[in-house]
Amino acid sequence: MGKGKGREDVTGLEDVDWTRQFDQLDLESKTEADIAAAGLESEDELSRQFEELWKEKSGMALRLRESGGSLQEAALAYEASVQRDSHALDAEAWMFLGQIQAENEKETAAIRALERAIELDDACLPAYTSLAVSYVNEGYDQQAYATLESWIRHRFPDIPIPDGAVAPMDLRARVIDAYLTAARQGPQSPEGGSVDADVQLGLGVLLYGGGEFDKAVDCFVAALEVRPEDYLLWNRLGATLANSGRSEEAINAYHRALDLRPSFVRARYNLGVSCINIGCHREAAEHFLGALSMHGDGQTAVNVSNSLWETLRRVFYMMERRDLAEMAHPGADIKEFRQEFDF
Repeated sequence: MGKGKGREDVTGLEDVDWTRQFDQLDLESKTEADIAAAGLESEDELSRQFEELWKEKSGMALRLRESGGSLQEAALAYEASVQRDSHALDAEAWMFLGQIQAENEKETAAIRALERAIELDDACLPAYTSLAVSYVNEGYDQQAYATLESWIRHRFPDIPIPDGAVAPMDLRARVIDAYLTAARQGPQSPEGGSVDADVQLGLGVLLYGGGEFDKAVDCFVAALEVRPEDYLLWNRLGATLANSGRSEEAINAYHRALDLRPSFVRARYNLGVSCINIGCHREAAEHFLGALSMHGDGQTAVNVSNSLWETLRRVFYMMERRDLAEMAHPGADIKEFRQEFDF
């Protein structure tokens, strides 16, 4: 989570040929020609074979993500499946795509995918919280509060929540009251523990969105007591600590997130920002370069967030290295920076 990134238009996934980029990674073993050459003349059989191939890509994406593999490859695998037939994927697949995009510092694409997941299945509860986090990151606070209210209505249907449109801050207060009521009911999550981690997470996002960072920290810490291996929670804790002026503590939280998921681009980006905040510009540059290296080098780099390059340029200017800043642009070969930086 990181507030103040702007209010860019939410664009679709269809503007980029993800299928071609994914194929360039050599993750596909068969083509239409391969199937035709095998003598599969039936159109139904051909369709079935292709469906199996694209399901395999989705499965590969999930395995890459769960095993801590390249988020770039996982995102491309899901995006290729989406581009093949966006209607064939279920809500869970869209949710995973959205979560991967968010982890990959591609927030607007994440929002589009997560909205699609909820459109397909309004009971896909994990998608609501992920979407709310992405909304907050992009400055869409009202949408975040409404999304979290939808989550609490689905998860705790017995909690009375007034209906009707209200002013943004009144909506936030109404949703916070509902989450506090849920918290008082005690844990209902499968992990057990003294608190409900999902409720604490949602409450933390609500408090974060209103600038109540110290209270949000308490919520995320409580959730981590139940889910100590949740790298997303560690990153959210880090972002909240950073926004409350506790950069050193934030760095520790980001390191924990990266210990759990080394390929987590967003945590590495956030770590670089915290290094800037404490004046460690060289270390910040190395973290940004490390995040960029996860996307590939030079012309092979795909699915790269422009904010990574923009922030890298800024830190080079802070280092009074205009020569490096002029080299830092989308499509640049990051190997050129290895002569001076370790990443």
